[in-house]
Amino acid sequence: MANNRVLFKYRNCKDDGLRVLRERELWFATANTFNDPFEAETSFPDVLAAVWARKELPLNLKLKFQKALKESISTYGVCALSRARKNQLMWSHYADEHRGFCIGFKEKELRGEGSRIHAINIKYQSNYPYQGIIDRLEFFESHPSENSLQKIAGDIIHSILGTKYSGWKYERERRLIKLESGALKFEPKAINSIAFGLRTSEESKEEIRSLLSGKEWSHVKWYKAEKSTAKYSLDFSLLS
Repeated sequence: MANNRVLFKYRNCKDDGLRVLRERELWFATANTFNDPFEAETSFPDVLAAVWARKELPLNLKLKFQKALKESISTYGVCALSRARKNQLMWSHYADEHRGFCIGFKEKELRGEGSRIHAINIKYQSNYPYQGIIDRLEFFESHPSENSLQKIAGDIIHSILGTKYSGWKYERERRLIKLESGALKFEPKAINSIAFGLRTSEESKEEIRSLLSGKEWSHVKWYKAEKSTAKYSLDFSLLS
């Protein structure tokens, strides 16, 4: 079970950005909808090609792996969150240039008791994650009793979904992964904070406050971003 770390979701103040609060749900997207063409479903043939170039396996076994991977990765659902709230690039890219807001989620509450939702801190690197996959294949070769197509395929998928190009490192991404895509409903207790950006309008602030005005949201802490007076950085002050 995860500890109760806080993860952050940056949103705009338009209808699609407010839907998380209005519907009380997070969307777990399929890998083929990711915006980076160098990761997940769009890259796994390239990752496997890098593995096969360095690891000899019978052709029939390679084909079985490729089939199992393609079927699994097309159904997995992924929700991307960040471990950082002070990241200026995230505010600019995902919160409508500071006009949006940032939701703080308690990971433990999102995943729930006995949850089958997995969490991965993204590993950032320049190379495809072939070496880790090769290590797993060789481990299973030396432990035949633990060797299964499904287990190896699951490990390979986690390597692929858990790795991104080093240029994305600033995101400090933590991914929640479940076996199927779609919406995940959450209880109000899963949210512990809302932070407004430097340019969030008063109208947007009032709308968000109104959405979370019931007693079930009374635990939520409210913050506003401010420019640091000494460096290129953000500070957050607690609102009443």
